[in-house]
Amino acid sequence: MLFQKSNQQEVPLAIQLRVQPIGEIAVQHGLLTTEQVVRVCEEQKHCQVFFGELAKKLGFLTAEQLEFLIQAQQQHDQIVDEALIQCC
Repeated sequence: MLFQKSNQQEVPLAIQLRVQPIGEIAVQHGLLTTEQVVRVCEEQKHCQVFFGELAKKLGFLTAEQLEFLIQAQQQHDQIVDEALIQCC
């Protein structure tokens, strides 16, 4: 299995490919700006709330948009899983 350095830890490439943050997906789909993502990340430093829930609480996302993003993240995970199964 391939490894890359990240934060001075060995992280399997399969895990790196699997992780696509909700904020990144939201920007790709035009639901959040990069400034909003940064603001949510800054707010997360002060509380233990998931990114999407905090973005909704701040009024950046609706419940429907958050559900869409969660589904998009799950689809991404499924695609990566299938690709890893085929190549390994």
